[in-house]
Amino acid sequence: MLVAHDPMASATPPASPIRARKGSDRKERLLQAASRVLLRHGVQALTLEAVAREARTSKGGLLHHFPSKARLRASLLDDLIARLQRDLLRLSAADPDPRGRRLRAYVQTLVAPDPACDRPVILAALLADPEALRRWQGFSDAWLDPDLNGIEPGRADAVRALVEGSWLAIALGLGPADPAGLAAALQDLLRLAQV
Repeated sequence: MLVAHDPMASATPPASPIRARKGSDRKERLLQAASRVLLRHGVQALTLEAVAREARTSKGGLLHHFPSKARLRASLLDDLIARLQRDLLRLSAADPDPRGRRLRAYVQTLVAPDPACDRPVILAALLADPEALRRWQGFSDAWLDPDLNGIEPGRADAVRALVEGSWLAIALGLGPADPAGLAAALQDLLRLAQV
């Protein structure tokens, strides 16, 4: 069946690839501004006004991409998780031993001396919102379950607790501050992550 096309039916033309990329770039710039606000001033200071000011845009421009503070926080966490997943996939694919490769990638991504993830921003996002904490737990469970199911339960829980505890200590500035100490801790965790 043919349907006649009504040129007046849509007032908004389809977005061009260039327009879509510019929108994506703006959104990324706004998320970076939100990260800076969180790092400098803490969770309480993460307001739409503060992020707009940091990004040097209008609040309306910010609201176009993030219609609420909750959506901004959720998008910030989504972006961080997406970056983590890219690193996890890259490290996992490079690991020649299929047994435990996801766990070792998790160790490297969370504890490595120079991770792509921004620990303090993730921590701030998790502390600000119980839903964010549930989403993070779902992300880490989904990533780790295939490997941890192959290890005896006590050891799997211990390795996961050590990795996530190390990540938390580093995010809070309590972990090894010097690169050599961090590298040594990373190697010990990787040895424990051998399945």
